[in-house]
Amino acid sequence: MVYGIQILLSQNSIFISKWMVAHIHFSKNIFFNNLKGISTMKLLINKILKTSSLFFLIALIFTAGCQQPKPDPSVELKPIIDKYVEVWNNGNYDELNAIVDSTFLRTVNTQPDVKGLEGIKKAMSALRTAYPDVKIAVDNVLYSENGLAGRWILTGTNTGPGEMPPTGKPVSFWGESIFHISNGKMTREIVAYDNQSLMEQLGFTMMPANGEMK
Repeated sequence: MVYGIQILLSQNSIFISKWMVAHIHFSKNIFFNNLKGISTMKLLINKILKTSSLFFLIALIFTAGCQQPKPDPSVELKPIIDKYVEVWNNGNYDELNAIVDSTFLRTVNTQPDVKGLEGIKKAMSALRTAYPDVKIAVDNVLYSENGLAGRWILTGTNTGPGEMPPTGKPVSFWGESIFHISNGKMTREIVAYDNQSLMEQLGFTMMPANGEMK
């Protein structure tokens, strides 16, 4: 009886031992399979990231290559301002028809505004009458999409009639203009210059108005 129990216990121990070994082996396989799965997942993620980075880089290069550079506004606007200055210098007023809009407005310091195409023609004619040898040169021009700004220098001799009797004196002064341009035509000009310097060159003395002297 005792011997039979020992055999049974011995057989059970062998079974239990075998079960434990099998369970450990199974667990080890699961563990290593999990490690292998994690490593595979890491490799997959890295591959995706590398592929995405490469794709992003290719897309960035492709996009940059496809972007067209913005057109240089001076290509369109420079001929307009060149022609405008040319007419001031030569008096061919009809050439303004192609570059000055009918709604054109010119503001000069505190002088009355010059309005319309005919208005700018009259202003040019008045200046050229007072300064028959007038020459205007433009430099330091800055261009934008719909306009430009530039510095100009005017030289001439006041030998003709104007708002004041001619002085016969030569003048040279500079000013600045801002132009608005739409559909290939000038619509606005804002002018500023040193009027005091001009008056002094003509021989006039600028005096304060009555009551302003201390």
